[in-house]
Amino acid sequence: MDPRDLVQALTHLPPARSPDLLVGPSTLDDAGIVRLADGLALVQTVDFFPPVVDDPEWYGRIAAANALSDVYAMGGRPHSVLSIVGWPKGLSPDLLGRILAGGQEKIDEAEAILAGGHTVTDAEIKYGLAVTGTCDPEHILTNAKVEAGDLLLLTKSIGMGAVTTALKKGRLSEDRALAAMEQMATLNRAAGETLVELGLRAATDVTGFGLLGHAKELADASGVSLRISASEVPVFPGALELSRSGLLSGGAARTRAYLGKDCRVEPGVPEPLAGLCFDAETSGGLLAAFPPSRRDEVLAALAERGVEAFVLGEAFPREEVVLRLEP
Repeated sequence: MDPRDLVQALTHLPPARSPDLLVGPSTLDDAGIVRLADGLALVQTVDFFPPVVDDPEWYGRIAAANALSDVYAMGGRPHSVLSIVGWPKGLSPDLLGRILAGGQEKIDEAEAILAGGHTVTDAEIKYGLAVTGTCDPEHILTNAKVEAGDLLLLTKSIGMGAVTTALKKGRLSEDRALAAMEQMATLNRAAGETLVELGLRAATDVTGFGLLGHAKELADASGVSLRISASEVPVFPGALELSRSGLLSGGAARTRAYLGKDCRVEPGVPEPLAGLCFDAETSGGLLAAFPPSRRDEVLAALAERGVEAFVLGEAFPREEVVLRLEP
């Protein structure tokens, strides 16, 4: 959905009134969080989409990982899930079974429980999960805790919008396609758990609104501006060449229009690279903030869990321009 339309739609919701709603729609976070008792809160999210790859098992794995990621991005642990399926008439139920089996692999990897689901007849295939998790209310990761001076890191390379567009057009080699599917299906569990263990407070996952769209959510919720160095942004192998060829998803143009004057692309940033920073991601990495004094500690802790993280920017006091994409 166009981010401008979503923001407009959310203005019709009344302000949250319950003191037990710890994180709600106002900060555009990845999931809602509701306090259940002292030391215990419920994390709830739902995410589903049409196929981004042709292979049914990989589609199931990617869609499930994408939905589970919202809980990890909030500092939570997935507990149980419900499958959501839109299925066209006439398609083989065995094909659906293969999609569900791929999703189940990721549910099992997350040590969550499949508790049921719901299906509807639809014009196109859709699959995803409603995920319920838990977290400690004192250790929530949220959009709203970035402080001026913090550094920003990202835990997966960008470029999946260009990659999936190329896949649909038959313009991607088998080895690149497999590597991209493996990245998209990788859970953000290790990254999320490490950030919580380190006592960090600010994070989001990078998905449909792209790196810059989700960076703006961090900036707005926290009341800061962000500077991102394009040369430090990790890019999936071959994605830059795809962007040069015009193979970006429709999300790139939507996010660029949504950000408008709030985002300044400085001279010296190559347009193909800027395009990737605006483009939609599928099951992207975590974008997190942390004090510069903890740089070595944070990167070492993530590396110990097998997570390669890239420092790509910093926060500074709020100014008229919310985001600066610099060379």
